[in-house]
Amino acid sequence: MLANHTGIATLFKRTVAQYDKLRKRNAFLEQYKREEPFRDGLGQFDEAREVVMDLISEYEEAESKDYLTGGKEEDAANGGADSRADGITGR
Repeated sequence: MLANHTGIATLFKRTVAQYDKLRKRNAFLEQYKREEPFRDGLGQFDEAREVVMDLISEYEEAESKDYLTGGKEEDAANGGADSRADGITGR
């Protein structure tokens, strides 16, 4: 079951680790090499792996406290606005 929270990154990490083991051994890849999109190589698999790694990075960044503020944690004592306020109406 998939969930909409940062804990899903663990599942993606495990999937990438399993893929890396299979790719290292070229296990189960002969069938793909016979098909049209993969005759020139298995680059699409490697590109997909990079996309998943980027996704993992994004989820890990989302675990930080200042993710929604873009790394600009404002201090209310220094005149910074509440991060939940829209900056115009203050609501």
